Amino acid sequence: MKIRSKFLDLFHLNEKYFLLTAREASILFEFFKALDIRDEMAIDDVQFLAFMKSITDLSRKQIYNVFDMLDIDGSGVLDFDEFYLLACILLAVKDNKEKQFIHRHSRTVFELLDEDGSNNISAEEFETVGFLFNFDKGTIRGLFNEFDVSGDQELNYQEFKMFAMACIDKQNEVDRKRKEKEEKKRAKAAALDAEENPRASSSCVIL
Repeated sequence: MKIRSKFLDLFHLNEKYFLLTAREASILFEFFKALDIRDEMAIDDVQFLAFMKSITDLSRKQIYNVFDMLDIDGSGVLDFDEFYLLACILLAVKDNKEKQFIHRHSRTVFELLDEDGSNNISAEEFETVGFLFNFDKGTIRGLFNEFDVSGDQELNYQEFKMFAMACIDKQNEVDRKRKEKEEKKRAKAAALDAEENPRASSSCVIL
């Protein structure tokens, strides 16, 4: 997930608790009230879709998945507490602090992902909103069985904590290799261009 928001660029999570300061939370609350055009102290899925479309590259389906995940009480709307949690996740992703955020708030993240309330998380549940933390399905599937100690195709809370940390490390490694590959391709293209340009200029006829 990529985030593009000048507004969110003004915020950073506290390095100790990975939450907003009281002042930042107050500013976020005023922003939330501006989104709440019906003055109901809540935003619905349509308002949420418009907001997320404006600041992320997520698809409509992904955004609705996130909405359903955050709608903890099943009310069909998000109140400020639920929106605040979303903002913290977005800021963690923006500042590349996903690992620290999940480590600090592992129980909260676990409960969000546990859609059926079974106190276990399946690979399917993790995949549903794993993109929110920039996990791709290949990374999730590749590591899931390794941390499923009980072999029941689900992770309990302790297994999840270890799994999430490994997922982030693996995803960072994948992203680093992808970036290195792209940089090599650009360098190769630039070298080829440099070789071709002298030939082109030498073939020009001066009148």
